[in-house]
Amino acid sequence: MAPTRPLNAAVKAEVAASYNGLAYTRIAQHDGQAHVFTTSLPDLEAWWFALGGYITPEPAGAHAVMWTLTTDTDHGHGAPVTVLAPGLHTDEIDPAIAHAVRPHTA
Repeated sequence: MAPTRPLNAAVKAEVAASYNGLAYTRIAQHDGQAHVFTTSLPDLEAWWFALGGYITPEPAGAHAVMWTLTTDTDHGHGAPVTVLAPGLHTDEIDPAIAHAVRPHTA
């Protein structure tokens, strides 16, 4: 019997979110990668604590930043995942994971 949905990166990201109790508002599949949309930097930080990876802040307009976590569903061996969180330019990352932040490069 065939599954009702293909086991793509988005489905794997949904499973990772459910298993780890991670918040999201939407998960989309694009070019073999899951794109996870969250509502806050603390939500993105929770994804980092669960899955690791690296975080990049990108300017997103006047006083706005888009925080991006690049990770995968299984600590380097799973489906690729990008987690996105909007924020203000004054938002600060949890000091415990500051080492995971890579500076924005133009």
